[in-house]
Amino acid sequence: MTGSLPDDVAASLKKDFEGSHPGVTVEYQVQQWDGIGEKLTTALAGDQPPDVLEIGNTQVAQYAAAGGLTDLSDAVGTFENSDSWLPGLAEPGKWEGKTYGVPFYAGTRTVIYRTDLFEQAGVAVPTTWDELLALGEPLRAAFGAGNPQFMPLYLPGQQWYTLASLVWDEGGELAVPAGEGWKGALATPQGQAGIARYQQLYSALSTAPADTDEATPQQYEILSQSGAAMMIGLPWELASAVEAAPELDGKLGVFALPSKTAGKLAPPFVGGSDLAVPLGSDAPDLAKEFIGLVAGTDTQTALAEAGAIPNSSALAGVAADNEVLQTGIEAAAVGRATPVDPTWASVETAPNPLKDMLTQVLQGVPVQQAAAAADDLITERMSS
Repeated sequence: MTGSLPDDVAASLKKDFEGSHPGVTVEYQVQQWDGIGEKLTTALAGDQPPDVLEIGNTQVAQYAAAGGLTDLSDAVGTFENSDSWLPGLAEPGKWEGKTYGVPFYAGTRTVIYRTDLFEQAGVAVPTTWDELLALGEPLRAAFGAGNPQFMPLYLPGQQWYTLASLVWDEGGELAVPAGEGWKGALATPQGQAGIARYQQLYSALSTAPADTDEATPQQYEILSQSGAAMMIGLPWELASAVEAAPELDGKLGVFALPSKTAGKLAPPFVGGSDLAVPLGSDAPDLAKEFIGLVAGTDTQTALAEAGAIPNSSALAGVAADNEVLQTGIEAAAVGRATPVDPTWASVETAPNPLKDMLTQVLQGVPVQQAAAAADDLITERMSS
């Protein structure tokens, strides 16, 4: 997919694989994420599908359940670092106990902050949940008087990825298996505790709209305009903030969202990609071998050097000199993914019940009432 594998790494893989397999040609095609679902469905149904596919980690179950992917379970033990693959990539790569997707690379959110504003306000990076909440008063005192729109943390009401992190930190789930289907789990004590934590974070640090998400407007724009001292975002958003305000170069740092338990991190949502072999491939053995090369230590190290989170916690040290990447690697090691089921995708479509529930709670609807209504919608969508 676009942005995944740097051109020089792809060229090196092609050269190495063709060199060790005389007569074999590697054809490498870059695809765009927009519209990829329909394109993958068409390719998997054709007579000559690609031999190797990159698939979003949360999409693997959809194509495995439809019978479009090869069971790779027997090959897992042959892949380097398979015993330390990131759970947020490895678990979504499974369907009904079998492995169909091999972890490729990960992406996860951390707290991106203005180091210059922290220094001016005399505050330090928080290492506990309470320390994070306590940043509100000193940051507002330092910058709020001359800028009434300033907020310590730009947290829009509908940033459900952060909600997921807090629910998981409470030991809860977004949805749980129920019979042959799934049901929403936000109204459980753990789910409600996670929602209350989001409400607490928002109340302490944010005045962002309760009815928008992180893309409306793009939250890096707020950070770059000195409208906030922090945001919870992806690495590319840090780069975008610097692009929008070049004077911020060298003035942005990152830290992982603290857990409610001292010394731990709140498990972040882990996105990213897995590698799969279409069931119709006419070279499945070569495809598995090629995947092993991409998922192996050498290629993963090259990916890390290019700024991607590698697929294994065993490779955590490869980015020790890159604070942004190293923080992401440490967070991804305890990260999670959304429920592994093809029907989960319907939950994320508009209107998203997680987003709507958060807006309701922040506008005064009782947590239990809003969570129960969201659970009903999640159950309905995951049962269809």
